[in-house]
Amino acid sequence: MDIKNRFLTAEQWLSLSMDVDESQVVIGSPSQCIIRPGTKNIIEAPEKAFKTTFMLRLTMGLSCGQTVFSLLPVLRPRRVLYVHGELSPPEIQERTHSAAQDLPRPLNNFYQGRDHRIHLGEKDGQQILKNIVVGYEPEDLVIDPWQAFITGFDENEFKDVSRATHFLDELIEECKVTVYLVTHLGKDHSRGTRGHSSLGGWRDTLIKLERKKELVEVKVDPRWAAPVEPFKLKFENGTLRTTDESGFKPQADEIRKFLQSQGGESTVGAVGAHLDLTSDSLRKALKRAEEAKAIVVAGDAVRLPEFHEKIAGQVVAVFTGG
Repeated sequence: MDIKNRFLTAEQWLSLSMDVDESQVVIGSPSQCIIRPGTKNIIEAPEKAFKTTFMLRLTMGLSCGQTVFSLLPVLRPRRVLYVHGELSPPEIQERTHSAAQDLPRPLNNFYQGRDHRIHLGEKDGQQILKNIVVGYEPEDLVIDPWQAFITGFDENEFKDVSRATHFLDELIEECKVTVYLVTHLGKDHSRGTRGHSSLGGWRDTLIKLERKKELVEVKVDPRWAAPVEPFKLKFENGTLRTTDESGFKPQADEIRKFLQSQGGESTVGAVGAHLDLTSDSLRKALKRAEEAKAIVVAGDAVRLPEFHEKIAGQVVAVFTGG
């Protein structure tokens, strides 16, 4: 839609094409768009529930086009700017080492740091963040945590919260970024993010984390798509990974990792060689992985589901002249 023509007649809206293609998906797929470009998204959890660990792993994978959590597929690399409000430089470096495990190097599409001058409600602090965004030109901006950047403001007052969210709305439109706010829960966890309720109405996709010892249950509620099936992650070697009970069995997970290293697709023979399996064992392994929806087998090709959907979309476009 032409940005200069935002107001249309009812007839124009009825005939407007809203088909979703890959360019309109940040996380998910064209048929299940979990996070769209230019949206505002909230990640909420109690204290010590691995919020930063989760977001560093997810967005670092996003920066290199790698799916790190199977139910949150990534289609292409995107430039990420991660603004910290609590971690010190040594802590940022330590967390980066953990989050970068198994991801392709160099990770030059992921920028992160901390600037104490940033404030989402005060004009000087807003301008500092805007200058940083303009300088690094990210497609995705993470603010972690939200509360650290509204200090001195009353998070329970609409006038204070709305000043910050209005600035973020302007930043999204002017700089074409997708925003993620990492937030703390209040004492009553059932009420969600701490502070004024308007924040819940402002967001698009909500990601909730609940820690259960060394496991974290993840619930994803997109405003514009069906909720994602809840899944669990385990804290291992300083970062979060899928578990057998929520993700895929070890062998299927190994096939997926191999396909990720190959750009999303390989051959049956190459997968067999990687796993060192005979033809019969390989056939059974591929069948189990496909039944679990971890992969798609198309003739001699073995693909990640998100990559297969991308290929299918390109084929349709060719035949329809799109």
